[in-house]
Amino acid sequence: MTTHALTLAINPVRAGKFLFVPLVVLTTIHTATMLLWFNDLLPADEWWHIALFDLDEEESFGTWYSTLILFAAGQLCLIQSWLECKGAGRSTGSWLFFAVGFHILSIDEVVGLHEYVNTLAEDTSWTTYGAIIVLIIGLANLPFLARLPSRTRNLFVIAGAIYVGGALGVERATDWYDVNDLMNTLAYNLWTAVEEFMEMSGIVLFIFALLEHIVPVGQKPVRIEIQFRR
Repeated sequence: MTTHALTLAINPVRAGKFLFVPLVVLTTIHTATMLLWFNDLLPADEWWHIALFDLDEEESFGTWYSTLILFAAGQLCLIQSWLECKGAGRSTGSWLFFAVGFHILSIDEVVGLHEYVNTLAEDTSWTTYGAIIVLIIGLANLPFLARLPSRTRNLFVIAGAIYVGGALGVERATDWYDVNDLMNTLAYNLWTAVEEFMEMSGIVLFIFALLEHIVPVGQKPVRIEIQFRR
């Protein structure tokens, strides 16, 4: 039997910068595209020509990237859960819970589970149910947050506030455009850029904070070894 090992060294700061650049590029392209489109400055005359650059579209580069980083966050939570279990830590279940949560969010980016909720409850926006769920999860995880180092806890709270502010806050604020049939306007699509940028920024900050938690400042980069046997 032959064993081949692939070792990856991950630096939290470099990883954070690496993940942040694409979301800035995607948001910039979306904003520029919408400004040109709604001012009739693009040669394209049908929406599908630019849909790939629309952060609000399910089939777009933005959705793909959001799905990717949410999945990555879930995988990192799984790794941390395993590390806690191995070290007889008290937060194994909490990390596993967040791992499942991030994987569900990554699925939602593609499948659109929250939009399905809107279909079932036409009189109430999904953001109402989302706010209730966030409140319950936040209160239930206060003991977990209290056990974290202060820097990690603060970064997690900031990351969560940014993500929720975009996913629920901006989304709720833009319901007005949907009610008044103004979603096909420049104003709405610029708000979309704000919403998606906040969501992706929150996820990237969480990933950075978790990597920094796994690899404390001053220590060597974390090394992930993948073995292939044949």
